[in-house]
Order: sequence, then structure tokens, then C-alpha cells
Amino acid sequence: AFCAADAKWITGYRKGVTVGLAPGGIAKVWISGPCVSPIEVTRVQGEVVKEGPSGGQTNGKYALPLEPETKAYIEKYGVPYGSW
Repeated sequence: AFCAADAKWITGYRKGVTVGLAPGGIAKVWISGPCVSPIEVTRVQGEVVKEGPSGGQTNGKYALPLEPETKAYIEKYGVPYGSW
């Protein structure tokens, strides 16, 4: 690959992984490296796990209690999955 940073031809390799998160539970993964174009490896759609946190061991509740402000927000607006 031609590296514009130092105007030299190099034998490039990819050594970086980037995970991008988007609204609606979508994630994309790219591999990249110096002076080479990134390659998209995958795009995946997340889903809500019905067992809840801890794989169902806590009856769908978080092991730690929520802060009062957080609990009030969730009770009023729900969990904002679409904002991720």
C-alpha cells in the first residue's frame, strides 16, 4: 500500500479492530491498519435477552439497586433501547 503520510510503499497489515454501535442495537466491526483502508468484517443486530441480567439468576432484576433518579426515569420512559 502507498502510505501518504511518508510517501513510501509499504507491505501493510491490519492490526486494529473497531466496533461501532448504532441506534436500534446495531453493531459493525472493521479491521484496519496504518496506510491501509479499513475492511468491514460484520454487521450484527442485537436483541433483548428475555432472561434479563445475570442470565435469569436474579429474576430479571439487576443485582444492584438502581439509583432513585435512574429508577424514576425508567419508570417514566422505559429502557431507551432505540437510543443506543
